[in-house]
Amino acid sequence: MTASFSQTLARLAGGQRLSRDESHQAILHVTSGQAAEQQIFDFLTHLAWTDATVEELTGAADAMRQMSLKIDCGGAEVLDTCGTGGDQRHTFNISTAAAIIAAGCGVKVVKHGNRSASGRSGSADVLEKLGVHLEPSPEKLKKCLDSANLCFAFARAHHPAMRHVSNARKLLGKPTIFNVLGPLTNPGGAKLHLVGVFHSSLTEKLAHVLKELGARRAWVVHSDDGMDEISTIAPTAISELRDGQVHTWKLDAATVGVPRARLADLQISGVDEAATVLMEILNGQPGPKRRIAELNAAAAVVIAGKASDLQHGLALANQAIDSGRARKTLDDLARLSQTN
Repeated sequence: MTASFSQTLARLAGGQRLSRDESHQAILHVTSGQAAEQQIFDFLTHLAWTDATVEELTGAADAMRQMSLKIDCGGAEVLDTCGTGGDQRHTFNISTAAAIIAAGCGVKVVKHGNRSASGRSGSADVLEKLGVHLEPSPEKLKKCLDSANLCFAFARAHHPAMRHVSNARKLLGKPTIFNVLGPLTNPGGAKLHLVGVFHSSLTEKLAHVLKELGARRAWVVHSDDGMDEISTIAPTAISELRDGQVHTWKLDAATVGVPRARLADLQISGVDEAATVLMEILNGQPGPKRRIAELNAAAAVVIAGKASDLQHGLALANQAIDSGRARKTLDDLARLSQTN
């Protein structure tokens, strides 16, 4: 493999692109523990997320899925709200709130996530603060999904091979292809996705990658204000995969009755405040944080086919909060993840 991988590096350095299979094999090699640190560094430099093609990303995601520790979903079709992170907006955990509310609406959610790398609170950080055990047994994960409609797939636990590239990623000091691959590698085999991305060039590209990976329906989103969520600050570009086709459109939250917010309305200082905000939303406190959480949950409910459109999804999300079902979802997740 070393000789062929050296050839792969040489081709990338010369500006050539990889096939899906070549990208697959390259990812397997750099995450195998057998690649030299300089090789990994060079690979991440030459296969930058900015240039990676649909074929390269599909092959790379396929490899990561192959190596991941899977979650038994019992045949259920599940949804994920995992995004790339990296938008540097320091908002509260919107996609995590959306996952909890969507589960409260009856959607089966395997929320893939990690600790914060560039923000102030990652999904793992805030859920741990709220009493969720991050690395329960496979049996507990299934029980969480069966009973609470929600389980948390801690990326570090489900992608152990990633430890082999962590040092090179730190040395590089900027987003790499692995930042883009995270939302594409759900350990529960999710076929429904709400994916926030940190750059506008990624929406259509990742929607096509999800199509190649067998997703049934997906929204890949990036807002005009730079947020990797469906925003209430500015319009959001949405590349939608539906019925095997990808089309891109713009959503202004005001058109579905959600008032505009300011960035400062959505920001937090750290994980303690993030946890407080999440509980305030689930306990029914009104305001801009609840509204953006409901909007993203509404999108998840639409993607899952539980709502006919965003207005219907917003009504369901609102009911899930006001009835206490969303709060109970989090309480059940925390309890079931901890129990023997």
